[in-house]
Amino acid sequence: MFGFLRECLVLAALAAPAGAAARGSGPELESSVAGSTAASEDAVDGFAEHDPRRCDRSTPAGEAAAEAAPPSLNCANYRKIKDRETGEERLVFRKHRFVGVPQILQDPAFGTMFGLRARYVRRRQGSRFDRVQLDLAARISTRRIQDHDLRLQLRDLLGRNEMIFVLGAIDVDPAFPYLGIANNKALVGVDFRDPYYAVKLRTFAASLVYAEPAWVVPATADRPPGFLRWFVGATFAVDRFEPYEGSLFARERSEEVGLQRRGYFVGGLQWDRRDNEWHPTTGSVHEASWTLAGPWAGGSRSWSRFSLLARWYRSLGSKKIVFAQAAIVDALIGIPPLMPLGQVGGLEPIEGLGGRSFGRGFYRRRFIGDTKAALLTELRYTPIDFKLLRWSVGLGVRAFVDVIKVFQPNESLHANLHPSGGGGLYVLWDRFFVLRGDFGYSVEGAALYLSGGHPF
Repeated sequence: MFGFLRECLVLAALAAPAGAAARGSGPELESSVAGSTAASEDAVDGFAEHDPRRCDRSTPAGEAAAEAAPPSLNCANYRKIKDRETGEERLVFRKHRFVGVPQILQDPAFGTMFGLRARYVRRRQGSRFDRVQLDLAARISTRRIQDHDLRLQLRDLLGRNEMIFVLGAIDVDPAFPYLGIANNKALVGVDFRDPYYAVKLRTFAASLVYAEPAWVVPATADRPPGFLRWFVGATFAVDRFEPYEGSLFARERSEEVGLQRRGYFVGGLQWDRRDNEWHPTTGSVHEASWTLAGPWAGGSRSWSRFSLLARWYRSLGSKKIVFAQAAIVDALIGIPPLMPLGQVGGLEPIEGLGGRSFGRGFYRRRFIGDTKAALLTELRYTPIDFKLLRWSVGLGVRAFVDVIKVFQPNESLHANLHPSGGGGLYVLWDRFFVLRGDFGYSVEGAALYLSGGHPF
């Protein structure tokens, strides 16, 4: 936990304003900088809306102006320097920033994972979003699981408020779980770490996604702007499976032993009207996508996927209390390989069901199959807010209930529902970075998770 907090502190020095990451961010309407006309000024001590002097909290006037500054004026983007000739201090915009930090994660299926994470960002003055964002991560766990990722996000390079994502991953997992397809039997007292429920996996994957707004709804006095985006993308991955002798995978999925290729194209629509990507207090984000895969795309099998993700956020009387809900339906057609059987979503597939995102309290990828559904509910309360130097820090608690389901042929909607629940703590840094610790419980056991970001 100390390593997580240290990462949170260092990331704050890099922190982009709310919505800096790729998925779900909307196009930014550029604002004026210092020296704008009186029409863009507000009533706080005569400072223009994006005047960097708002970030100087050394005087009562500066403190009041900083509190009234718009979200796009993030004071973490400015630093104070002294002119060598005149001795005068002034604030300078930080266009380029880079930081590397240690990282620690916890999940029963991974064990404790240690690693390094580096981030470079290039910002445009007066914008809430990064023009360029590059993330590199290398991690290894106590179970010898390796996870190495690259993520590059480019924004508005073509002047169309577009977003371009380039993703790459190398995973080495000698404990990749396989507990059967649509296995709804209660596995109580089972040692999920037994090699009988695992397979050795090596994965090399790369993706390219392009997203562009098709329709924009202007912001109102009490609601953020809304963006309807279309997106298209392509993914190519190579998976190598090496089963353990006598394992469940060797018995049920022997046709996938060895090298398997996943090549597919995805397209869809996303509606986003959240007030913040990392810690939304109002609004919603929904995504509908269709995936097509086959030998013509470089894959070993032909299959397709329809995925629908819907997420809502509502403040209950105060922005400190947020009621969050998510609904997921994911259906596969054809003869899909093992990996998509345990994923949901199309724009950026998420591992589930079971684990630290969906179905907390169940083991990682506990429920996999052709058709999956989930209903998630959380109550988030941030009672403590305080200033730490120039940043805002919030300490919060959560309670949650997850209900997940994997369908078997000719099965009713209400059969074989798998609920789990629990609670946890989280640290919210500048509404940009979330560090959470969750405890989940189900009929099959309990689990403690340490991770970054809300699950949805």
